[in-house]
Formats: sequence, C-alpha cells, structure tokens
Amino acid sequence: MSPEEISALTRAGKKRRLWTPTEQTVTVDYGRDVVQRLLPHRDPMLFVDRITAIDRTIPGLAATRRIDPNDPVFVGHFPGFPIYPGVLELETMGQAGICLAHFANRGTDLVAPDAKPTDVRALKIHTALFLAEVLPGDELTILATLLDANDQTAICAGQLLKGEAVTAFAIMEVYLVEG
Repeated sequence: MSPEEISALTRAGKKRRLWTPTEQTVTVDYGRDVVQRLLPHRDPMLFVDRITAIDRTIPGLAATRRIDPNDPVFVGHFPGFPIYPGVLELETMGQAGICLAHFANRGTDLVAPDAKPTDVRALKIHTALFLAEVLPGDELTILATLLDANDQTAICAGQLLKGEAVTAFAIMEVYLVEG
C-alpha cells in the first residue's frame, strides 16, 4: 500500500466502520473453541472471544471481545483509573486479522475440525490510533479487513468499536512463516 492509500484509509477508519454487512456477509457463531483452531494464542493472550460475521467479498470479519474487569493488567494500568493498554488493543485487532486470513486463504466461511493456526510474525504497524478509552467490562466489536496479501506477507486493517464509536484503528503487516 502506498503512503497516500494508508493515509486515506486512516482518515476514514477513525470516523466510520471499516465495513458493514452486505447480502454476501455470512453470519456465524464461532466461539473460543473454534477460534483456538485459527489462532495459536491461548489464555491469557487469546483476545478474540467470538467470530460473528465473515464477508469473503470484502474480505472482512467481525468478532467480539469482552474486556474482563478482573484482568490483572488493570492493577497497574492505571491504579484508580483502569484503561486497557493500547498494545493489547493492537493485539486484539491483529488476532482478528489472522482469523480473517484463514477464511480468505481458503475461500470459505467454514472451519474444518482439523484446522491449524496460521503461523505469522508481526512485521510492521503502518498506523495505530487510539481514539477512546477501553475500560473494564467494555463489550467490543472487532472488525478486520484484508488489504493486501501475497505468499510472504499480509496487510490488514482493524478497528475496535464500542457500539458504533470507533475506539481504535490500525493497519498492520505480518510475515507469513513457512511451515
């Protein structure tokens, strides 16, 4: 992506949803048991609770995350005024992007019982914006869109929403590890 394309997407992504469901959007209800077949992460670092929609034409994915008020991170970030750390918000969006890559790469909205997680490594954060605080107990919608992909890398845009308000936006690039 060019710097101009990143800038334009960032301007739009901080104000409105990355995508909205269309007639091609498939509503799904994939809980953590299925998410664990798509991600190598486990508690306490598994941040996608449920996948709720997949649109292979965009390609886009919607998921949810509830911020546990008892998460120990709140003890120190920040005492008396707990705020969910931005780096964990980035990780949440990145995990949704990895889930999206599974569906986009296979051209399906299904998850096989023997599915294996995609092995990726963070390569670059093109942009990251934190627009509103994420607080204990918040229910978030995670949106991800795949912007570009080849055999070695993938670029994804992600958003966190509270209701319709954008709380965070990022464009991230990952390296696809050969297996």
